[in-house]
Amino acid sequence: MMTLKSFRGDVKRISVVIPMLLAAFTANAQQPWTLDDCLQYARENNIDLQKREIEVELSKNSLNTAKNDWLPTIEFTAAQQFSFGNASASTGVMATEPFDANLSYTSGSLNVEMPLFDGFLRKNRQRSADWSVKEAVASLDHAHKNLTIQVATYYLQVLYEQGMAEVAEAQVEASRRLCEKTHALVEDGKSPKSDLADAEAQLATDEYNLTACRGKANIALLSLSQLLNLPSKDGFSIADIDDERALGQELLNPIDLYTDASETHPAVVAAQAAVERSKFDIETARAGYYPRIDFRASLNTYYFKPFKGPGEGPFFSRLNKNKSELLGIHLTMPIFNRFSTRNEIRRAKMQLTQSQLQLSDTQQRLRKEIDQAFYNALDAKDRYLSAQKSQDACEIAYSYESDKYEAGRSTIYDLTQATQRLREARENAVQAKYEFIIRQKILDVYAQ
Repeated sequence: MMTLKSFRGDVKRISVVIPMLLAAFTANAQQPWTLDDCLQYARENNIDLQKREIEVELSKNSLNTAKNDWLPTIEFTAAQQFSFGNASASTGVMATEPFDANLSYTSGSLNVEMPLFDGFLRKNRQRSADWSVKEAVASLDHAHKNLTIQVATYYLQVLYEQGMAEVAEAQVEASRRLCEKTHALVEDGKSPKSDLADAEAQLATDEYNLTACRGKANIALLSLSQLLNLPSKDGFSIADIDDERALGQELLNPIDLYTDASETHPAVVAAQAAVERSKFDIETARAGYYPRIDFRASLNTYYFKPFKGPGEGPFFSRLNKNKSELLGIHLTMPIFNRFSTRNEIRRAKMQLTQSQLQLSDTQQRLRKEIDQAFYNALDAKDRYLSAQKSQDACEIAYSYESDKYEAGRSTIYDLTQATQRLREARENAVQAKYEFIIRQKILDVYAQ
């Protein structure tokens, strides 16, 4: 039995544990998200993927219905009627002469029907449904790949904008140091006041560029959070990508990529499944030309009792005496159905042709996409290497120009030009870096 003392002790322990859990949760929530974290969250919360998952379940449900279509149909029917007037006409009970009576009529029947032969309609319908499931699953996988590329693109766009902001911050810091140096030179009489005005103007321009870059970075982060369906951008940040690992990978060969992707890529698999489904749709339509054979059985009984006077006898006893059984094989032969079957076959054949064209188009587009992705990545890699060399050269040139300016052997105009070239080289390096990473990521998605 819990005492007041033990209850207070539990409350005290809970009061200590809960803040610790909340603090741990908050600390975890503030940690930067990696690309894998974003991809995982997007897969779990993306509405389009959820809709496609429902489509997969619907297709599986249709397949289950098609598989069970061979099972017999069993129905039980019961009726309670009240007759006024000609009893034989209303109840269907045979009588030597019609008689007027007010009575109640109870009837029941148990019916069983099972298809024996339907021109392979159900068999082909089941196969078509099976391929529909495969098509839906492949479409879901394709949506996963598209979402991966989309999230990675938005993710790297944020890193790019943040990188540009870092370049702008470095530029502002360099301009601020230049203002301090120029101010000192002006006070020593080594530089005119116009140099200080030019340095201050450059600092103001760089501060404006920094504000614009930070705004773009915030907008890019907001776009990523909205793509992930996050409730708010507050507390959301992302981690940088390992440069050495990402930039040191070899590019995948496009021929090998296409050889594998032409058979396994979800878009191709979905198109192939649509072709196979269309083939069985033709056979399903052809079933309209075949006769149908069904087995039917029924058990019927009835009981009636006049409102006045005695009835037939005990209720259950009369039900047993009035029962009748029926067993039969029914043949249905199609003769003419206003060319409905013929037109269904024609429509199914046209859909097959359309599916085959879609498959060819999907394979061609996949080949073009892989080639384009490879050469874009190759071009991005070359530009990244060139941008790195340009940045290194501009760093050295800026260092020399800064030393010359402090020694009085250069003008502020030359130093400003060197600063601008360094800023442009850094921006080009940042852009080339993240473009190369995203191009490489797209190639990796095709290889998965």
